[in-house]
Amino acid sequence: MRRALSLSLLASTIALTSCSSTQMDSLGRDHGTAVLCGVGLLGGALLGAAAGGKKGALVGAAVGTAAGCYAGSRWQSHMQELDRIAKEEGLQLSSIPLQIVNNNPGIKPIEAGLVTQVESESMFDTGSDQLTASGIRAVGKLAAVYSKSDGSPANAQRRFLVVGHTDATGTAQFNQGLSERRARTVGRMLRDAGIAANAIYYQGAGSARPIADNADALQRGRNRRVEIVETTSEDVLIKRIASEQNNARYLSYGTASERKPVVSARTQTKAASAPLVKATPAPAAVSKGASALVDFGGVPAAGDLLGYNLKPMADGFSLIPTARAADLPIRSCEADKPRESGAALSLATGQPLAEHATRDFLPGYNNRVWANTVNGNLVTLSPVSILRDGAAVGTQPFIQVVTGYQTAQKKTLGKFNAIANTYEGQDEVLYRVFVSDDKAPISCMDIVFSKGDAKANQGSLYYPDNGQNYTARFVPIRS
Repeated sequence: MRRALSLSLLASTIALTSCSSTQMDSLGRDHGTAVLCGVGLLGGALLGAAAGGKKGALVGAAVGTAAGCYAGSRWQSHMQELDRIAKEEGLQLSSIPLQIVNNNPGIKPIEAGLVTQVESESMFDTGSDQLTASGIRAVGKLAAVYSKSDGSPANAQRRFLVVGHTDATGTAQFNQGLSERRARTVGRMLRDAGIAANAIYYQGAGSARPIADNADALQRGRNRRVEIVETTSEDVLIKRIASEQNNARYLSYGTASERKPVVSARTQTKAASAPLVKATPAPAAVSKGASALVDFGGVPAAGDLLGYNLKPMADGFSLIPTARAADLPIRSCEADKPRESGAALSLATGQPLAEHATRDFLPGYNNRVWANTVNGNLVTLSPVSILRDGAAVGTQPFIQVVTGYQTAQKKTLGKFNAIANTYEGQDEVLYRVFVSDDKAPISCMDIVFSKGDAKANQGSLYYPDNGQNYTARFVPIRS
């Protein structure tokens, strides 16, 4: 019976995936019970028919309706309470369901919990991890909602994660630490409301997961927020954390708090007529200035879009409605900075949540050397280390540049340290490299690696020249 109940709940989530975030808020607040009763009935009937024909359909419909009505009642009640608190406290708040998606078409998404985003500008003073008076009052009310228990065994399995987020002003390290302390402060409020400390975790994501333009002073405030994630179990929480760590949906906004200098109208027109990543670099395409340490034969970087979208993961977590990476633009590395996100820590012990990560590599990305020539200059990236779990970076790389590689005047410029971030799609990984040394001839690079056959499908490097940003095609080959 429990399995039938779960299957019916799985089916109930499918019908909601086409709604917008605003529609979901409205549905949950006003019609959550009715909506999930209906989809529970339909989902249960379909699953029951598949398992046992007409009789199975009747049984499935009954079970599905009961399960759907129960889930809908909880959802509607939850949304109504949050809506009341948001109005009372003047909070910008949204709460939407979380589901697990499986690539197997025969397995329906699984209800996994709820995610609530609370914009925190009024909750904390600038640079502080202590709640303001209004913040204490607002978080206290939110904690009271989350602490409610129906006394069921399932309720005891719930786990909570509080994630702090900042805008991109300040260093990544400072932002990560501040956001972690703020998340811990909110986590303690949940504990004080009656939730067991060993069921609560907190994490500082800093500026790594923007939902608004950091370069726009009027928009960046939306990135200062606290996220409260309620999951049905610790295993679900572990998977949720992994799915967010390298989620490409956060690439639609960069982490640079200032825009790059705009090129002249003449070069803008020339650049717009050419793809951002040129198939054949042309050394004479633009006039080089004395400030370019190496002539990579590129073109002015027209805008900050890579012009390439990763296909989103078919397995894993998604919010309802699904935010598909393929529907979002991806900002290039020139509009970005290295992103730093901390581990999820237990409120009870301060120790990291055991995420059962492995050190297995994606095939072909086990600390190998990758290189290719760009306008006659050899660019080497080593080691490229991508782990199988979440496509995380195993070892940070460095770059080397040899000018005039195929001539008698070749010259090695040295080794430059770098920081890499990765973003995982279904079939590919975006490998983003930031060069740490200001004296390096390259500022950053984006490379799209295939997960199936250890090759680079697309890539570009960026470098400064006379105060402008240039880009050249760079698709390295594994050595």
